[in-house]
Amino acid sequence: MKKQYFIMWFAFLLFVNPLQAQQLHKLSVPQLIERQYVDVNHAEYFSSLQIQDAKGRIKPIHTMALDLLRKLTGKSTFTYFSKEGNKKKLTASQVFIGMHYKPDSWQLLPVIKVEKTTRDTIANYIKVDNGFSKPAHFFDFQGNYILKPLVDAAFAKPEGKRNTLDKNVIKLDERLNIVWTVFSGQFLRVFPNKRDPKQTWFAPNQQVNFSESDQLIYTKMIPEYLDALSKSIQKNNWEKPNKIVKLLHKFQKENASSNLLNSVKKVNLEISYNKQAIFFKCIIGYTLFGLFLLIVGFFQIFFNKKSLHILGRVLLILLMAIFAYHSYGIGLRWYISGHAPWTNGYEATIFIASVGVLAGIVFSKKTKLPAAATALIAVCLMGIAHGSLMNPEITNLVPVLKSYWLLIHVAIITGSYGFLTLGSILALLVLLCMVFTSKNNQHKITKAVLELTSINEKTTTIGLFMLSIGTFLGGIWANESWGRYWGWDPKETWALISIIIYAFVMHIRIIFKKGHLLIFNICSMFALSSLIMTFFGVNYYLSGLHSYAKGDPVPIPAGIYIVVPLLVCLSILAAYRWKKVEEK
Repeated sequence: MKKQYFIMWFAFLLFVNPLQAQQLHKLSVPQLIERQYVDVNHAEYFSSLQIQDAKGRIKPIHTMALDLLRKLTGKSTFTYFSKEGNKKKLTASQVFIGMHYKPDSWQLLPVIKVEKTTRDTIANYIKVDNGFSKPAHFFDFQGNYILKPLVDAAFAKPEGKRNTLDKNVIKLDERLNIVWTVFSGQFLRVFPNKRDPKQTWFAPNQQVNFSESDQLIYTKMIPEYLDALSKSIQKNNWEKPNKIVKLLHKFQKENASSNLLNSVKKVNLEISYNKQAIFFKCIIGYTLFGLFLLIVGFFQIFFNKKSLHILGRVLLILLMAIFAYHSYGIGLRWYISGHAPWTNGYEATIFIASVGVLAGIVFSKKTKLPAAATALIAVCLMGIAHGSLMNPEITNLVPVLKSYWLLIHVAIITGSYGFLTLGSILALLVLLCMVFTSKNNQHKITKAVLELTSINEKTTTIGLFMLSIGTFLGGIWANESWGRYWGWDPKETWALISIIIYAFVMHIRIIFKKGHLLIFNICSMFALSSLIMTFFGVNYYLSGLHSYAKGDPVPIPAGIYIVVPLLVCLSILAAYRWKKVEEK
């Protein structure tokens, strides 16, 4: 009896008869995919159409489809297994078209990601299979929203008091809302209206005042396209859908404002940027060459062999090639977005990683360790950027950032983080060298310690100057934007704290004339924590005027409670081993 209720609700929701709904419910995943499978080439052509998102940005459907699929599944493609058991993938564009064409199929496909941390708890309410759930599973047989009590309870709490379950329930609710919005066609804002003074683009079935000829196209185009899809899937002939997409291109060109519609070149470059996954490839390259270069750099301390020097140069050149590709990605994102690409957490993290690598390459004339260290820093930073913590979506600028100061102030501030981070990692390498000091290698280790410490002092000096200048320039921008130079905003306060801490670090050789090498490197290593708080901590745990880069509040990583004691132990051990060297 309950199954019949489910079928009736399912039929009502999707406007199909109960018998058809019951048949769909029995289909396997490959069968559901097969009944709405869109040709890849046609999907690519369709995805070159431009669309306006909720924030007003005009972008290719390819980008919109990719952003939505990432929000729903956490992945760039939809993976499934064929009848023969072979692993297959649908592109984001195929999924986007399919969800509009056959929403009844996507009701029954596992397209909503359930966070791992609360998966077991959520499984008590809805069915979860391999970390994913189907949209239909969020409703009971009477059509009631199963998670509604959890969602209401989560939203009733202040943001700072929500636990992990609350946050994940809110994410699930958002993903489900995205699914229904796609099903209803509200994301398909592909119709510009030259009569609209706000330059708004419209989705099908909205009340819009088009001209008589345009009104006919607006009313008929999408239904005709979906009908053409049905015939093309059966006959595998995509000529008519391609013609309709061509007409839509023409409609957009004739009706969109010239300052909004992107050129064909820009659209193609944005699609290329989406496909290349530049920064993810850079992570792989930095990991591979950075790790090998680190090993070679350490061996060079103990063995002065020509083969090691040649290998180090080759690896450094390869690392420079990855950096060039990294810079190309930043430049491409700059061109696509139309503004400097360091306006949110994701972009700033990617930029800091690039500045750090640049600093490492510049200071790798005598030893390859700085370049190796910054490559591995870049891996960590870009790994964080590509995790669930940050959103890689390209967005329009918020009003406060529409200023030339974005290019100056933010670039200098975030760039300083790269230099200061390099200094802290070099300090860590120095302490490791001190730990491995012995009678046999004492001379070589001392030489390496002096060399790396000297580089650390230079990079920290540059970073401190950049941080100080950037903070002062930020005050000028604050006066232009908010009418005051300084307001003890959390970001401003922690920037000042970081300046004071690093100023103290740079004065250690004056304060502690004896044994300053050890103290300087220990303090330099731990000084990085102030930058972490300034960049990440303020954004995710405190609120202020810089909340435009804020993400979802996250718990303190468990690794912190392991890493900090290990670094303390390393410092004590390094002090014990190095004391013997200084005594001699």
